[in-house]
Amino acid sequence: MVTLVAIGGAFVLFIRSYLQVSDALTNFVLKYNVDPSRFFDMQTWVLILLVSILMVGIIFGVLLIFIYYQKLIKLYRFQQNFINGFTHELKTPIASLRLYLDTFKKYELPRIEQVKYIDFMLQDTERLALNVNQILNLSKLEERPKLTSIQTIDLEKFVRDFLEKNPQYFSELNIEIQSEVDSSLYSIDRELFEVVLMNILTNAIHYKGSSEPKLTIKIYQEKQFLKLEFKDNGIGIEKHELKNIFKKLYQVGKTTKGSGLGLYISHNIIKMHKGEIFAQSEGLGKGTSIIIKFAHKNRDKK
Repeated sequence: MVTLVAIGGAFVLFIRSYLQVSDALTNFVLKYNVDPSRFFDMQTWVLILLVSILMVGIIFGVLLIFIYYQKLIKLYRFQQNFINGFTHELKTPIASLRLYLDTFKKYELPRIEQVKYIDFMLQDTERLALNVNQILNLSKLEERPKLTSIQTIDLEKFVRDFLEKNPQYFSELNIEIQSEVDSSLYSIDRELFEVVLMNILTNAIHYKGSSEPKLTIKIYQEKQFLKLEFKDNGIGIEKHELKNIFKKLYQVGKTTKGSGLGLYISHNIIKMHKGEIFAQSEGLGKGTSIIIKFAHKNRDKK
């Protein structure tokens, strides 16, 4: 419909322009008593020129409409991926909770069994909380595009404290911390940086490629940069996908794991801290490294 309107509008403009030029030439001939046959060829060339302009305009309009349509399709697919992924992430723990509650309702369980199922239920509620927090974190970032609560902290200690404070989330992940710097002081927003850590570590669990998932967190200095590298032994990423994983709602392949927001949120938080975040992988089945890089000049020096 839009295309037909554009073509119709272009045709009307063409007819109007041609009539205006023709009238102008006729008035010129009558005013100066010029032989009309001398302008026959000129009118022909004017007609050709106007037709050419019309065709270029139509092609350009159709191209713009096509590009706009492709963007709408891409946005629709992203939205569908988000809905499918987020729905899956909500339905799975809800179904699990329902199963455990039905079990409690139907059977008299020994205390040991009760505690085991309660632990499973707590894990499911924490999973639900993580997914809801993703949406809340995105909303906070859009409402608060600047850092408001900055503290200078030791990043190595901060990471260790974070892991000790949240062992329930990462119990199935073998985590090793390696530090090659004497001091890793940097000014950050603690609350937002915890969101980054949570997103990266939960991704290592979601996309594990081994029965014994492992994550190595390495803190080191490289030239003028302080780097934090999170290297897992998971399913890996194809190289052409590496830049896309930080886009909003983007999910690798047809997976329904995650919401497509975690790394997008992390990217924006690190950008707010004047840093960079990027991914490296040798391909499928070879694990992934998420690297955060901070410029040395932004670090607090002793």
